[in-house]
Amino acid sequence: MALTVEGSSSMPTADGASASDDYCLPEEGDAPAWASLMRPCMGHLQQIKPAGVMACVSRLAEKATVTAVSVWLHCGLHYQPRAPVDPVCTPPVAGNMPPLSQPEKGCCFFPLRRDESGVVCWEVRVFRASPTGELRAAAGRWVIELVHLPNRGDPLQFCAASETDAGEWYRQLRMRAAPMELIWTRHVGVARGGGGDGDGVCPAPGKPAAARRLPVMDALTRGASHLVATGALEGVVGVAEFVTDVTQTEASNLAAAAGPMVGVALQSVCFAARVCAAAHRVFEAAAQASADVDGLHGVCRRLLVALKDVRDDADVGAAELHHLLSRLLADVEAAAGELHHLVRSRRQRAWLACSASCRGVELDSALGDRLSQSRQKADGLLQELLSALQRQTAVDTGHILAAVGPEAQLAAASRAGWRGLPRLPDEDSIFNDWGDPTLPPARLYDAVMQSGASASAVVGAHGMGGVGKTLTCLLVAHKVSLENSGQLRFPDGVHWTQLSHHVTPTDVRAQLCHLTTILSGTPAEANDTEFAIKQLRAVIKDKACLIIVDDVWHKERAVPFTRALADSERSLLLLSSRRVDIIDACSRGRNVRCVKVGERHGVDAEGMLLTHAERGSVVAKDKTVERVRRAVELCGGHPLALAVFGSLVRDRARGSPREGGWVAALDKVGSHRGGLLYQSSGLDLEYGCLSDCLHASYAALGEEDDDRSQWTKRFRALCVVRSKEHLPWPALAALWNPGSMAAVKEIASVFHARSLVSLRGSGPDETLSLSLHDLVIDFLAGVFATDAAGKAACHQSLVEGYCELNGIAAAGEGVSLGRTRVALRPLWLLPRDGYVERALPHLLVAAGAADELDLLLLDMRFIAWRVEMAGGHCGLYRSDCRHAVDVAVLGDVAAVVEGAVATKGRPLSAWLQQAAWEVVTRFGSLLAEGAAEADRLALTYLCESARAYLVSPYIELLGTSRLLVPQEEHVLPACTFMPLLCAGFKESGVLFIVIAYTNVMVPTILKVWDEDSEAGMTKLEDHVEQVECLAVVGGSASGTPQPVIAGAGCALRVWDTERWSCVAVLEGHTKAVLCVMMVGASGRDTPARLVSGSRDGTVRVWDTDRWSAGSVTVLEGHTGPVTCFAVVDNGQCASRVLVASGSHDKTVRVWDLNEGKCVAVLEGHAGLVTSLVVVGGDECGTPAHLVSGSADGTLRVWSDAESWSCVAVLEGHTQSVDQVAVVRSGACGERIWVVSACSSRVAESNALRVWDAKDWSCVALLEGHTGPITCLSVVDDDGFAPPRVVSGSMDQNVRVWDVAAKTCVLVLEGHIYGVTCLAVASGPRRGKPTLVISAALNDKVRVWNLAGRSTQVASARHKERIWSLTAMGGGGRDGAAVRLMSVSRDVVQVWDTDTWSPMAVLSIGDNSLRGIVAVDREGCGVPTHVVMTALDKLKVWDMAGTCVAEWSGHTAEVCDLALVSSADGRAAACVLSASADKTVRVWDVGSGACLDVIHFPDSVQQLAVLDAGESGSPARFAAVIGAFPEFGSHNVQVKCVDQASAGILGGTSRLSFSCIAAVGGLARACAPYLVSASLNGTVSVWDWERTSRLHTFNEPVIWVQCASWWACPPAETGRPSAVLGSGEAAAVNDAAVAGGSAATFEDAAVLVDALGACALVDCRQLTLRWLPAPPNVLSVCCLPGGRMAWGTLTGRVYGGRVSL
Repeated sequence: MALTVEGSSSMPTADGASASDDYCLPEEGDAPAWASLMRPCMGHLQQIKPAGVMACVSRLAEKATVTAVSVWLHCGLHYQPRAPVDPVCTPPVAGNMPPLSQPEKGCCFFPLRRDESGVVCWEVRVFRASPTGELRAAAGRWVIELVHLPNRGDPLQFCAASETDAGEWYRQLRMRAAPMELIWTRHVGVARGGGGDGDGVCPAPGKPAAARRLPVMDALTRGASHLVATGALEGVVGVAEFVTDVTQTEASNLAAAAGPMVGVALQSVCFAARVCAAAHRVFEAAAQASADVDGLHGVCRRLLVALKDVRDDADVGAAELHHLLSRLLADVEAAAGELHHLVRSRRQRAWLACSASCRGVELDSALGDRLSQSRQKADGLLQELLSALQRQTAVDTGHILAAVGPEAQLAAASRAGWRGLPRLPDEDSIFNDWGDPTLPPARLYDAVMQSGASASAVVGAHGMGGVGKTLTCLLVAHKVSLENSGQLRFPDGVHWTQLSHHVTPTDVRAQLCHLTTILSGTPAEANDTEFAIKQLRAVIKDKACLIIVDDVWHKERAVPFTRALADSERSLLLLSSRRVDIIDACSRGRNVRCVKVGERHGVDAEGMLLTHAERGSVVAKDKTVERVRRAVELCGGHPLALAVFGSLVRDRARGSPREGGWVAALDKVGSHRGGLLYQSSGLDLEYGCLSDCLHASYAALGEEDDDRSQWTKRFRALCVVRSKEHLPWPALAALWNPGSMAAVKEIASVFHARSLVSLRGSGPDETLSLSLHDLVIDFLAGVFATDAAGKAACHQSLVEGYCELNGIAAAGEGVSLGRTRVALRPLWLLPRDGYVERALPHLLVAAGAADELDLLLLDMRFIAWRVEMAGGHCGLYRSDCRHAVDVAVLGDVAAVVEGAVATKGRPLSAWLQQAAWEVVTRFGSLLAEGAAEADRLALTYLCESARAYLVSPYIELLGTSRLLVPQEEHVLPACTFMPLLCAGFKESGVLFIVIAYTNVMVPTILKVWDEDSEAGMTKLEDHVEQVECLAVVGGSASGTPQPVIAGAGCALRVWDTERWSCVAVLEGHTKAVLCVMMVGASGRDTPARLVSGSRDGTVRVWDTDRWSAGSVTVLEGHTGPVTCFAVVDNGQCASRVLVASGSHDKTVRVWDLNEGKCVAVLEGHAGLVTSLVVVGGDECGTPAHLVSGSADGTLRVWSDAESWSCVAVLEGHTQSVDQVAVVRSGACGERIWVVSACSSRVAESNALRVWDAKDWSCVALLEGHTGPITCLSVVDDDGFAPPRVVSGSMDQNVRVWDVAAKTCVLVLEGHIYGVTCLAVASGPRRGKPTLVISAALNDKVRVWNLAGRSTQVASARHKERIWSLTAMGGGGRDGAAVRLMSVSRDVVQVWDTDTWSPMAVLSIGDNSLRGIVAVDREGCGVPTHVVMTALDKLKVWDMAGTCVAEWSGHTAEVCDLALVSSADGRAAACVLSASADKTVRVWDVGSGACLDVIHFPDSVQQLAVLDAGESGSPARFAAVIGAFPEFGSHNVQVKCVDQASAGILGGTSRLSFSCIAAVGGLARACAPYLVSASLNGTVSVWDWERTSRLHTFNEPVIWVQCASWWACPPAETGRPSAVLGSGEAAAVNDAAVAGGSAATFEDAAVLVDALGACALVDCRQLTLRWLPAPPNVLSVCCLPGGRMAWGTLTGRVYGGRVSL
């Protein structure tokens, strides 16, 4: 065939004339061809490549070489040089990919992504090489040429042996470019939808559908969950077989068995998984990729199986689903090929290792991003598919039900209800007689089946543990589903849901939505539980179904189901619980009927016993009626005891069939009754009979075996299991060391047969896990009651078994922490299995290895592992720390790590590097400055481990720069929006914090941080509107619980702080709720009440004993929103209960809650009332005074004794009084003060005023804040004898004041933005210190202990954030050192960079400052003046702070300044100024004359000098041009000072540049690179002379500043020898390292993002890596010798250097 015409991988023509010819796809019946398409093909070719690396630009382009290569086609084209042996070229044949065991040289890869509809990704053409063309070396040969589209880069060319071979290669390439959609369309109607006679996936004639699909689908099911785990590929039945056979041997069967849709697509996914599995064994960098592919496999498997059932019609629409799935699988296939190349290629692996160390990434970022995006697409597509199937099902059901009668509808409904029920146990293990009405199942069934007037709304099954409540409910559920009477009673099905002791509100909400989806046929979702209840209530109202909620431990979790069924007259709720009072409480006043499931008696008990004793047709010969009855008596009728005894009989009978098992079992159980073991069984007396049976079964383990002691030992080893824990099979293998997975299953099955354990996943295709009933756990505790050493040995054995299985050994001689030397094992290398990562600290303590745990908690590798296990927070590590003994610094360690990782933006690995660096720096400073002797050993080891964890390069702080241990006890993640918060202590003494992130655009989400939780922040999503008030209410000296009240819109929600469930929704207000307050109980007849105020002007009173009763009283009278409350009289000394409310209507109203009326209206304020407090009126007998603060700037004092008249007006504030607090000095008769503050931005409002309650005079001004005071709280703690007040301010600080001494006693620094809210958690009544919690907009939440350390930073600080840092030269003729200018809005400070101490302060700060440079106007070699912007002018200042000159000429604001140095690098030649008037002016430094004006087409926002012009050429600079700074569209123009244009970077495209910097060229005074960064996270490296972009990085951050070492003043001495890379980390400048030149850092730039993190960009190596640095950086400056300076958002300046 003459293949002289080019062929391309394009789509078929629109008329579809040749769908198969266009891509050379096989014919329908060509099974071998389809099988071949599903496997790799391989062969030999000769590659044509240029003769030299510069061939593209030289005459060598006419010459070429031909090299023999091996070629594989699978998920791309892979080729590798080979020896030129015959045959040199071969046609493609089906084969396998090369092994992945070790990397090889010369591996190359050419991506071949499948085409999409309308998009051609690459083309292939075949032609004969011409003797006169470019390929003369291959003249006359047949050439196969591949080229990517649309950029048509360098082609890849091969020679084939003949025209026929070339045609076959062409055909294989074309088939593998075919879109999946086309393949599916081509083969038996797959893309045209299911239905018809087949199953929609290419049915094989003559075989039933189930038989055709089972071999393949079973293999998929066996292997999917373990596909890429390292251990799962070895020794697990079915997995290795799946990986090899399904993707290779069975590939040919997939087309026939499941159709090409499954076959072609799945082979790509499986191939990717195999590659990742190999990659995981080679290096850890592919772990995330493995996880992504693993997830993709599971999702795609479900997609491929389900998509066959979707048809394409108006109601469903499968065409779009096919298209989306086609694109997804093309992405997966491309990624699989790339991963394979990554693992095989030695060069690619070396590149990965290098780039990983340089950039701080785990895999090629582009590939990793594509894998993650594919996983997200797969998840989204799965949801679309499920929705389509549900729509299709709903349509079909409607059609069917319209055509059939009621009986068929009933059967369909019952089958739908049946699908959701758990399976019953094996029939031979269940005893039940439905004909006996006394048995619990029959009684429960009777209660459920009642209808009409006798029916109950709620039916409950209750009984103690182990009596079979779940089994009883399950028997009833299956009977109702199967029998006609049950189907008629509940035609809408039976639906099962399982609760447990640890179920969360989120789980309940999900179950409600699931029930709604099942019953309605429409997918249901809800952001809060209330909405989920309403959805289910609306759906179930007219239905008749049975809802079973099993294992209810807390009424709050079951109440949502009761509420959802409140309007349904025909549906019924069945609950099971250990406690009958919980079931009664869940009824919520409705008719409830409870059935007790308890001990069995008589024939019932005998039948249950015999069921277990004779299971499997094992009948003991010595069975008699008397012996059976004696056994029932010994078991006390307890079902679990009967099961254990029966299992014991059966085991004896099987072991000794001639003797039987009843006599031996009776003797065994009876011998333990009343004995010593019974007394120490660990079980309550009510379970004594069960204890006897368990003892007997335990003692009989392995009696017939030679290794009886081994069986006993194995069961005793299960003492490591705690309540509700499930031990996976790796844990069981570590605990028992049986040698194989099969042995593990055998041992577990033996214990299960004796009813001693519960198993999950014990089937041949399931994952095994083991758990114990709580009563068995108690029994084992009794076994070890006198053998603590034995129990510890079991825990030790489990840990050692894990280590042995994973090749973990103890390290060397060990480490000493002062008590003993500890041989530390690297337990952070343990793989995750769902158990060990959570249980490890408990296991170590229980094993007697508490010292090792202490050491692990001080090891940065272990800390990082715990943070990774928890998903990026410190909850798990803090939980671990509670197991530690006598390691006082762990709380501080957790706070440091918490502060470092509680920010998003960069990868977790980079944040962990930051955490390690802060640990080294902060605790190193503590060691250097005198840590407590008891802590020194621990701190030394901590710092050493953290330093070893760091990947070089990193920063060493210099001079007086210090990062000290923070004052905070906890640091929580940043608030995205304006926060509200409240905090308190639970009854157990556990701190909790509730934060509301308010945003007017979306409903508020409450986030809860619980000190005891390992989950970090959890969400309470039951609010559908914005939360405007949040408070902890209640609680008293008696320690009663404190609920949290949140006002969202018109409703209040009451949250139980013990279980974080919504216990009530209070509805009644017609507008948003603004304030709430709890009024305590007064006497026996008046309960505590909640008072709420709203924008609707009403005050509502709620009964806290009966939340559901609605508001008790509505108090009306205000004509504006109610803003604040105060309790005037709580009724302790009188019959009245008085509450005052303030409003926007400028009045205060006093209400008597008992009478429900207003007793006084207080008028006088000229502005709205903002705050209320009460002075006096307590048990001391003093008259009550009400103090109100107002927007009119005054406080008014109203006296109860004077009929609520105004007795004083407190004046002094000039702005609105927004914060008022009362401070009492102690006992009755002591002084009382009122403290008030304004939140106005007027400077004189930044002081607190203190008023003496004796004469209402102002006795003090508490000054110190430099910003508006936004919040005020009182510390009510007897530990502080002088009264304390805490204030938060927009100056970023929290201050603690001693009101009696009228001084500030503590400044809490750490926030980077203004503090907006405070909360005080009073802990002394619960044995905890009083804590202050503060929050700020876009900042972290911080928890402070007022009794903790006071941290002072050595370096002086600015009062405001550091906007810029500028080097001031140095190393001049007078030997002066390099100096640094730090600039904030208030001052300019000068620093000595040798000592990093402040030298001078220039008070020349100005809000109009946009740029600053230091210049030498006197030629002395050191800066003598400073040039700064001042609106549209430039001002020149001398070092004494005097303005000596003003340069004018610009007509709009000056945006930036740049300095062009003279040839000697010392004196300044000129200053460039950029302006919004679209010009750059050139100024002579000495005279101040304007030398030139350079015009631009738009405003000039930034400047960067690129070439100082030392060679006689004019200086060149880059200018960012755009209408707005930092955002909008910009371009960068390069110009000469003489105005000759040098080019525009990026051509005509408009980008957004937030900062630019010139990089490199120290020796030449000409920077070869320009780095630009954008707000969208893009970083570009430019060769500005050629106007070409060398590389682009994309990070999910906002870049705000960029700096480099180019144009740094030269340093004469003291340059460190360290460079930016060593060992495995690549050096930033290899030439500098080798030559030791002064240009060590010339090719590097430093970037700062909006979160204050730093990154290092190497322009030569084209890498970006995150650089650990001081936190909260805003500005950066590079100094000679690899030194750097950082200015922070908190006004600090730090100096350091890049070090190894």
